[in-house]
Amino acid sequence: MPRLNEATREQRREAIAVAAMACFTRDGFASTTMADIIAEAGSSAGSVYSHFASKAELVRYTASSAMTELIAAASEGLPSERSPAVVLGHLLEASARSTRARSLLQIWAEVPRDAELEEIATRNLGELRAQVSEALSAWCRDESRDAITAADPDAAAEALADVLLTSLQGYLVRVTIDRTIDAGVLAARLTAVVERF
Repeated sequence: MPRLNEATREQRREAIAVAAMACFTRDGFASTTMADIIAEAGSSAGSVYSHFASKAELVRYTASSAMTELIAAASEGLPSERSPAVVLGHLLEASARSTRARSLLQIWAEVPRDAELEEIATRNLGELRAQVSEALSAWCRDESRDAITAADPDAAAEALADVLLTSLQGYLVRVTIDRTIDAGVLAARLTAVVERF
């Protein structure tokens, strides 16, 4: 059998990851077996195992790609006016555009059991936090803000980034668990609260 070129190899790896994500989303990480993933991918066991040595490796790959997709979506099209409410609204919209964002709840639940997954999640959340903090930096440096923000705008941007990321995570938890909720209404309510900053 001919060897795959790098582009084809990456396409197959991504197709397997998409199949795994479908299984994880439908059945959860614990209940999904490699046989389920192989069947979902429509591949042979040899093909899947040539790309991923184990289910744990596949979980880590899908976790990293889900966070990377969310970070990329959050960095695209950020409005020039970057108040906390605008940035939060943008993050919530980015999570809605991300095809894998809702799987993050399951990924985060696996973090305490997998040190490598914890490292991936910590690194990716740190990258997203830095991106959000940077987006808020100019708003926090505006001298018309309150004395606390003006006194240390970098600390204020970091604190606000924590608030916005926690809101985003809570939003993802809520829309994943409560399938009856109107995600748009919930996003508008969260944004309205943050507008009071």
